[in-house]
Amino acid sequence: MRKIFSTLMLLVLLFLSSPVLAQEVGGSGDAVLLSQDQFVAVAGEDKNVVAGRQVLFSGSASLVPEEMSINHVWDFGDGTTARGIDVAHVYHKSGIYRATLTLFVGDKQATDEVIVSVDKDIALMITDSNIDDASFQSLQNIASTQETLLVNLRADNSSVEYLKVSSLTQKIIDAKEDIRQASTLVILTDGNVGLNALINASQEFAKGIDLDGLGFKNKTIVVLTDENLSVASRLAQNIFQLLSPKALLLSKPEAQEVVMGNFDVKSLTQELQTMEIDYQLIGVHTQRLLTSLRPWNFLSYMVNSMVNRGVAINTIYLILILPVISMVIAFARQIIGIKAFGIYAPSLVAVSFLATGIKYGVAIFIMVLVIGTLARLLARKIKIMYLPRMSIVLSIVSLSILVLFFFGALIQQSSLISISVFPILIMVIIAEKFISAQIELGNKTAGQLFVETLILSVLCYYLATWESLRSLILGYPEVIFATFLLNYLLGRWTGLRFLELYRFRNVIKHVELSEKK
Repeated sequence: MRKIFSTLMLLVLLFLSSPVLAQEVGGSGDAVLLSQDQFVAVAGEDKNVVAGRQVLFSGSASLVPEEMSINHVWDFGDGTTARGIDVAHVYHKSGIYRATLTLFVGDKQATDEVIVSVDKDIALMITDSNIDDASFQSLQNIASTQETLLVNLRADNSSVEYLKVSSLTQKIIDAKEDIRQASTLVILTDGNVGLNALINASQEFAKGIDLDGLGFKNKTIVVLTDENLSVASRLAQNIFQLLSPKALLLSKPEAQEVVMGNFDVKSLTQELQTMEIDYQLIGVHTQRLLTSLRPWNFLSYMVNSMVNRGVAINTIYLILILPVISMVIAFARQIIGIKAFGIYAPSLVAVSFLATGIKYGVAIFIMVLVIGTLARLLARKIKIMYLPRMSIVLSIVSLSILVLFFFGALIQQSSLISISVFPILIMVIIAEKFISAQIELGNKTAGQLFVETLILSVLCYYLATWESLRSLILGYPEVIFATFLLNYLLGRWTGLRFLELYRFRNVIKHVELSEKK
């Protein structure tokens, strides 16, 4: 009888301690059974707020048990509180506040806080690695004298420009709430990285967000660039057409402290004139030549129309730079005497380097050709037809690229694993041309052609990444037509090439001596 009674009591105790019964009982018993990972307060991201404007707080991301009564209590750090999952609040004074969310379940509680920076105005600064923390802090102190909170969006430190532009574009998109509140956007990056990122972000905004809702028509955009202002103005014109800001001003990097101390465009231009710092205002008056189609500006008109309709500016640049690259390779062949693998292979490899970056691009290119050569030597032992054998070689090369990406993921090399597959496929295709040259011309000649192709590709890469040339081509795409004339002149060249002059230098000397005699 005692055993039966003990068994019944054990069952009762197990039943009373079950989570199902605890949920039915409620009260303080709920909190006793809560585990730490079931009950977490999440107050959201830190906020930048303009004084006098409503700011929204949300605790919806908090982890709480279902079907339990949760009390959400907000302390905004300015002496006021509120209850609810989603609440709105207005800060009336400038300062830095700690807004705290506290969740209550019975006798248990969880807290989280966000930093709320409040000032009378907000200026958004788009920068890259050329502005360090100390410099930004100095600019922030200057802006604070104008009762303006300076918020920094800094590009990732990458050697590949398109990756830098891409990361900065995403940061601008994610900062749409700061953009909505800011009255001024200041761009200060190397070259036109910031301009291109803002253009890309504007295109994304136009797809999914009402641009009027972001208030660009009431904002001032200041672009500080070390590029020629006349050339940079053509890119800035695209931003003006996309966003229609209240004012868009171009100036030089040395004007950064002046800008931070004066966000009013009229007085700012007067101060820039006094300090003899170059500047240019972009507006409807500078837009007329591009909105009116003329025989001498139809290419600029096409480029602006494409950018305004969402075509990526990097895509446009890659198309426009190809004639320049091909002309350089033609010059190297006709005047210098560098053969390489024709004209298409170096051009495509150079474009691939633009997508991968020079460091990884050269490494992958060399690896592809080396592994392709080793694979050919192994596959040569298999007595099968040429095309199936080449298919095996390319398969081995492709698998080696996969292994490279695997190790890149293991060591967390983000610059490597973020590379698009298309430039790598181009290099794999070039491997077939290299292997064919080995078979037809021999290893020595093929090796020489490989070195020449690599040299030309690297040279064209640095030419294509020359920011002044990029700005010139995007600003005045009609200059591309000059390559037709230059190619024609190259085609008329009938003299000896430079390398031929070196190769036949003894013969030339002998002929010259004979003529003197």
